[in-house]
Amino acid sequence: MSTETTYEWLEPKPYKKFTKQLGIKGRNMIVWNLVHPIVVQGQSPEEVAADFRLPIEAVREALEYYRANESWIVEEVEETGRQLGLR
Repeated sequence: MSTETTYEWLEPKPYKKFTKQLGIKGRNMIVWNLVHPIVVQGQSPEEVAADFRLPIEAVREALEYYRANESWIVEEVEETGRQLGLR
């Protein structure tokens, strides 16, 4: 499996065995960690960029990736929640 992507701010995180989501380059976080405050809590991308000390472009790219893959990402997040007894 290739680990190359066409994203500037996103990369595979093969050590995160529980997810197939891309993660933020240079951070130990997956896309869901970054977009959750936007899609669930209603924060703006600018607020999230400031909170995580990331360029706004990184947040926008993560949000674009999330929207393009929303159905399986939501399914994955819900399954993880069930496995942890949170849902």
